[in-house]
Amino acid sequence: MKIAIITLPGKHDRHLPPLTMAYVAALLEQRRAIVRIYDCALDPQGNWEDIHRRLQTFQPQRVIIAGETSNEIEQAVIQIHQTHPEILPILTRRSGSEAFSVATSVLAWFDNAFHLPAPSHEELPYPSRHLLTLEQYELRAPGGEIQTPVVAGWRWQGRWLMRQPRLIGQEIRALTEEVGIRHILFYEPELTHDEAWFDELLYYLIGANLNVKWQAGVAIDRLHSERIPRLAQAGCEAISFTLSAISVFESASSRERARKIIASAREHGIYTRATVALEPPYESINRLVDVAATLGLDDVSFTLMQTLRVGDNEQQIQNHARQRYQEGRARQRLIERFGPALGGLLWQLRAEHLAEDE
Repeated sequence: MKIAIITLPGKHDRHLPPLTMAYVAALLEQRRAIVRIYDCALDPQGNWEDIHRRLQTFQPQRVIIAGETSNEIEQAVIQIHQTHPEILPILTRRSGSEAFSVATSVLAWFDNAFHLPAPSHEELPYPSRHLLTLEQYELRAPGGEIQTPVVAGWRWQGRWLMRQPRLIGQEIRALTEEVGIRHILFYEPELTHDEAWFDELLYYLIGANLNVKWQAGVAIDRLHSERIPRLAQAGCEAISFTLSAISVFESASSRERARKIIASAREHGIYTRATVALEPPYESINRLVDVAATLGLDDVSFTLMQTLRVGDNEQQIQNHARQRYQEGRARQRLIERFGPALGGLLWQLRAEHLAEDE
């Protein structure tokens, strides 16, 4: 049987390959199905003519449409249901963490069974990455190398089931041998979600000698400085985390703790990326961004966490925040190089010069 999987772009993780459906494809291939994945996220223009042309060439008996919102899935069904009536709509994210929960419904649909035993979350096959063109996605390591996600834990009934470090290591080894990619992204959950498991993962990676580099999300308030050397030893090349107004403004001690962890990470060659969550009232953005600029981050992005007020422009707010951050980083570099007094004066002179040019 031929099965086509159409994956729709997500709002927040469209830069990821559709790993959830790559797991589904692997399960279907185990049942001798011939599978193709068509990822609409690779066509920002949303050209359905190309999808129709590919479906006409492939001639699938069944089609799976996967997306993050029911409205997007309904619109996709409208596009193809007349020529391909056997459609299974799947509401899921692209990151792969929901593959365990999606697997049962897909296999029941494929096998025409209503009560199919669910596969164990440790028995899922590796995702069919051979169906994906990984280099077409925007995932890149700090040095520009191609990066691909590996699932660290499964979403299941409102909680996380963390994968055994040994199984994660086996998948990484297979990935490097078969695809040649040596830069991994642990996208979700944050590795600090389960601290005992986190320590177990680090010890395993240190001893496994996988010869890979990896990036992961962490909660900076749960990342202890003594773990930083072990992170580097285990192959970590980058950490990412979210900074909110609460975490930044909570206390001077929490800000200083964040600075020390970021500085320690950089000393050990670990790249630091932060997403600064901008929250109403947006009049406080300047202060939040100014504080973030003093932390010594390697990279920063900005996201709006709540619904905009009437008249607010999301892109303008984000652009303002980024410009303010860049100005703050330039000021902080002068202060770090020349001291608070002289650095502050040099920045004031630079600001006055820029104002005159305008």
